Amino acid sequence: MSVELINKSAIAKSFGNAAAKYDSVAHFQRNVGSELLSKIPKINPKQVVDLGCGTGYFLSALKVQYPDAALVGFDLSEEMIRFARSTYAKNSTNLSWLVGDGESLPFKSGSVDLIFSSLAVQWCGSLSSLFNEIQRVLSKDGVFVFSSLVDGSLSELKLAWSQVDAMQHVNAFAYLEDYQEAVSNTMFELVELEVQAKILYYQKVKDLTRELKTLGAHNMTSHRATHLTGKQKIKQLLVAYEYFRLADGTLPATYQVLFGVLTK
Repeated sequence: MSVELINKSAIAKSFGNAAAKYDSVAHFQRNVGSELLSKIPKINPKQVVDLGCGTGYFLSALKVQYPDAALVGFDLSEEMIRFARSTYAKNSTNLSWLVGDGESLPFKSGSVDLIFSSLAVQWCGSLSSLFNEIQRVLSKDGVFVFSSLVDGSLSELKLAWSQVDAMQHVNAFAYLEDYQEAVSNTMFELVELEVQAKILYYQKVKDLTRELKTLGAHNMTSHRATHLTGKQKIKQLLVAYEYFRLADGTLPATYQVLFGVLTK
């Protein structure tokens, strides 16, 4: 993903605005994160960072898994961190919160034993910068486990919009090959780097678009349209998406989820 396609201020603002309602619709995100938790190798970390922690949902599970570790919830959005601090594990004495950019981590070199990041890496500007920073801060034998979205995610929505106009209405995501290249330029040992298709089903297109908006994950690329989409175009989108309706009456929305496990 090129830096030009990522508007980090828009990302931080969008997710910040979604903080209060995010968990109410984040069923897919919870399932992916739970699967990622199961992929963590057997380790005994002293310092754990949830990179892109959002509302802090997975810090509770990380605390249970590593009760003696110092935990850090780290996110680009100040509003998300504020919400997380007031909601999850707020009475924990070994939990701290930081606002920052994953491409410029505020941790000493070799100071973190485990970095967990679920569905956040796709919002970075430079995969190379991110992976190099993570390599820098991880301790000897440190582990980085992450999930991310790659190209092909929301393909049905993207194709439906292409029948309406030539504007970019759906977030663009990096390719698997981009991640492979970023990893190859580090000293990480690759344990897993695998893409899985995850399909969600909806009764109406509006259910999908409303969910994306509630999550704060609607189109946030720099080339997105800045004006409101007219009713006529919305009608055209609904008609175009009908092409994908299945025999059981549902509309699929496919996500291409990348799971990565890297060790130092």
